[in-house]
Amino acid sequence: MRILFLPRYAPQGASSRYRIWQYVPSFERAGHEVEVHPLLDAGYLTQLYSEQTRGLRWLAKGYARRLIEMVSARRYDAIICEQEAFPYLPAFGESLFRKNGTPLFLDFDDAAHIKYENSSLLRHKIPRLIAAAEAVVVGNNYLAQYARQFTRNVCVIPSVVDLSRYPVSRTKSASEEIIIAWIGIPATAEFLKPLLPVFHKLQDKYPQLRFRFIGAGSQFPANGLNADLPDWSQQTETDLLAESDIGIMPLPDTQFTRGKCGLKLIQYMAAHLPVVASPVGANCEIVVEGENGFLASGSEDWFAKLSVLIDNPALRRKFGAAGRKRVERHYSLESGFAKWTDILNLANTPAARRANVALPKAELLHPTGDPLIQAEECTEGTK
Repeated sequence: MRILFLPRYAPQGASSRYRIWQYVPSFERAGHEVEVHPLLDAGYLTQLYSEQTRGLRWLAKGYARRLIEMVSARRYDAIICEQEAFPYLPAFGESLFRKNGTPLFLDFDDAAHIKYENSSLLRHKIPRLIAAAEAVVVGNNYLAQYARQFTRNVCVIPSVVDLSRYPVSRTKSASEEIIIAWIGIPATAEFLKPLLPVFHKLQDKYPQLRFRFIGAGSQFPANGLNADLPDWSQQTETDLLAESDIGIMPLPDTQFTRGKCGLKLIQYMAAHLPVVASPVGANCEIVVEGENGFLASGSEDWFAKLSVLIDNPALRRKFGAAGRKRVERHYSLESGFAKWTDILNLANTPAARRANVALPKAELLHPTGDPLIQAEECTEGTK
């Protein structure tokens, strides 16, 4: 099968790296012919992260290149597009892909429709794209519920990690120092700021405590906190996490954040870290309370639950081991690829497409770790 992948970003963009790029070698090993054409190059992300500005020349270049790609779309057996081909433009571009007759599959790892809610021109763009797509893949249950309003061909594939990049066992050296880690980009580092008073209070209580905010940017206001601010790098991220002791993911509770897919938590757990997270969106599916980590609401809860883990190295090891097993079972690259393979089989079944058949099975997870709902959740629309 000839497959065209259309990610938003070059591999430096985390969403595109985990939702699109990391699957490419697996598809190639399976015998598929693959091309990957990101909308925005690495230069766009470099400018965005360092200067907090969106480079118009990168945007213009990306849109022009994608228009050219539309002409050759019929050469492919399937197109997998991350969210939308032309952000902030009407759906005419994506409709041209469909007119070429090539099955279009959309992948969403956040609530992309939220950014258009106040636009009379674009408010209905994402629903129309979802309705017209061959199938829609989403990263969590919240996004699935939204997508099923417009199509029955929806399947959940959570964000996954390549476990070969993470140590099989805990590599932390014996030390009294305890490192609380966070990983992300400058924009999402904003979610750390409400907890800065909690971090200072913890630091006063535990002098051996250090914080590691990977990718937060050199301008992050640590304000006297004992904190490292290393740049994100694909070469160093797993080592930096493996050297840490606890992983955190604070989030405000909004419509947009409920669409987040909890990638940070999955990375921490792959690195054998216990986790503490806000009870928002996919975090509630990934964290099993009291088994691989804690869910924390409010400053006092964050302080208390981080204190429990800081005080108890045996509990950290227990949660870390349970988290790693959970990733191996539900959030591995191999499991994600197997589900994508089943979904793409639709593209090779014209009769099935005409009949709008059900998607293959894929689990949605209950916080206990057991499958919540099986085939019907991935095959039928909202009941």
